[in-house]
Amino acid sequence: MIYGTEENRNETECAGFVLKYLEKQGAQARITLNKGCINTICLLNGKTDRLQMSNDRALTIQIYHKNRYGNFSTNRLEKGELEKFAENALRATMLVEEDPARALPEKELYYRGENRDLGQFDSSIFTIPDERKKEIVLEICSSMEGNRYLVSAESEYNDYLDYQYIIDSQGFEAHSLQTDFDVSAQCSVRNGADARYESSWYESAMHFRKLDYKRCGIEALERGIAKFNPAKVMSGKYNMIIENCCASRVVSPVINGLSGSLVQQKNSFLAGSLGKRVFGKNVTFKDRPHRYGMAGSRYFDSEGIATKEMTFIENGIINNYFIDSYYSRKLNMPVTVESPSVPEIVCRNESGNEFRGPRELMREMGNGILVTGFNGGNCNGATGDFSYGIEGFLFSGGTIIHPVREMNITGNVVSLWNNLAAVGKDPLKWAKWQIPSLAFENINFNGK
Repeated sequence: MIYGTEENRNETECAGFVLKYLEKQGAQARITLNKGCINTICLLNGKTDRLQMSNDRALTIQIYHKNRYGNFSTNRLEKGELEKFAENALRATMLVEEDPARALPEKELYYRGENRDLGQFDSSIFTIPDERKKEIVLEICSSMEGNRYLVSAESEYNDYLDYQYIIDSQGFEAHSLQTDFDVSAQCSVRNGADARYESSWYESAMHFRKLDYKRCGIEALERGIAKFNPAKVMSGKYNMIIENCCASRVVSPVINGLSGSLVQQKNSFLAGSLGKRVFGKNVTFKDRPHRYGMAGSRYFDSEGIATKEMTFIENGIINNYFIDSYYSRKLNMPVTVESPSVPEIVCRNESGNEFRGPRELMREMGNGILVTGFNGGNCNGATGDFSYGIEGFLFSGGTIIHPVREMNITGNVVSLWNNLAAVGKDPLKWAKWQIPSLAFENINFNGK
């Protein structure tokens, strides 16, 4: 067990020991203890292919001294070694150039409440038999076996436990504890002499009893078979629907663009956009960091700054950047939070209709391309220009016609989100980012 044991108390005492040592030298510091364990079982074609169990720990020391900053890490927690490590870390910090913006956050920004339960820890992680874990991966593999198109099948089970403890020179002290259970299925399928097609599916939960693994293998197999007989599609502008499982690809450039570090370095296409309407009026992004049972929920960030609900884009207007205490001083802007915890897209549909997922969105859009995955590509953070390889299906009259191949989408993030047409109500419950399926109009597709 990681939290509440004698071993854990000794390790948190080590964190306090290093902090006191540095304070005696006249420095301020933040000490973060991270511990984690992972167990993995992987089957290939029904046979055990890989077993893994690992325990990791790291003590991160962030030193603030005479307008200088240093960041150091060690996994050796013997007090005799720690004192020497801290001494050398402080000496190295003094070699860094002065930067007046380097300091701990203002005290009033800290989270001071109790560590109320956010529904992120399942104590059964310590008692689940290995035999039960193997039963799960066997069941996933078995659900794919026997299919005439199957070439190979792989299934995997993982469970994780993450513990974090933070203490600093201004009296902040807090911890967090989270479990995660996930399964995945991968398969290779072939239709006669046709090329092989790879496919996968993934399920996750913070509580073992909520792990929905029953259809994991079947979903991966069906998705692979659905790729048979793809065809090239003519280049042009098409309506585009992006499935919830991969929609984060077009959301992450927006969130990255709001990063205080990129804004300060003038390396963001959203620099200088605060208070301006950049996206369509139907585009609203919120951060709801205290939602119970969500993987990304938290009461404080890595600096100890209290998180709060925030609408960072409202009706297309940029309301907030993600600014930590350092970039707050650099930009002369208020601290918000270093990054969103549980970002949600709550865009309204102009038609007033509600669409559960891709099927309903295809009927609404009529014709276009359903994107079910991305194959490489990139986005230029400074300009917002992007080019992504995609896989998916051509649809017409709201019905899938055939898979597509060798296609990519190009454009600009701002233009893309100004062409948002509709959103689903199907974010994956276990995902940190609550992003539903998204529908856009008039997107550039490059094919044959």
